[in-house]
Amino acid sequence: MNGYPVSSPQVPHNVHSYGVDNQYALGISVPERYCNEISPLDQNFLSQDDAKKVRDDMQSKNRVYTGAQLIAARPKFPKHQPNIHAEYLLLRDTNPSHMQNLLNKPGGGCAVFFTLNSPCVEHCSSPSGSRSIIPGLEMFTTYTGPKAFVFRQIYKHDLEADWESNLRGLNLRIPVYRCESNECVRCITNDDSVHPQCTAQ
Repeated sequence: MNGYPVSSPQVPHNVHSYGVDNQYALGISVPERYCNEISPLDQNFLSQDDAKKVRDDMQSKNRVYTGAQLIAARPKFPKHQPNIHAEYLLLRDTNPSHMQNLLNKPGGGCAVFFTLNSPCVEHCSSPSGSRSIIPGLEMFTTYTGPKAFVFRQIYKHDLEADWESNLRGLNLRIPVYRCESNECVRCITNDDSVHPQCTAQ
């Protein structure tokens, strides 16, 4: 299995409960069985990562939570400097990145990177962006277990943008999905076309 099963949105639906009202991103590394559509989540799913602790750390000065099976971040707004988006904080802000450290831990098998908003066209998802996350996704090209990059909604400043080429660039490194409520769609279909739900509000 080389991608997240679209018929089973249970993981992105569940991790959304760790988030906050505004933009945030998180990554998880869990046993492969949790990404199998016939295996329901149980009390051991992310049991070492307390949701309140996750949210509290995202509100702290560092804006980052690092736990046993989950990492999470909210954007940083440093004075007199460009904003640092949540995806960048987890995928590139440290060396090795928080996501790479998570994948290096034993007991994983399925990796999901979730962001509430689609990564912005100008910076995050553009290869030439000043804070591009593309280099930070290269780790997934050699990851052999189930993996998925999931977003829930289109970034509000990109509603009129054409981010299809950026979307394809992400998908070259990790399968991309849009998950809303209890439905997930794979953004790049088997015939290499872009699913309309992944580019429309």
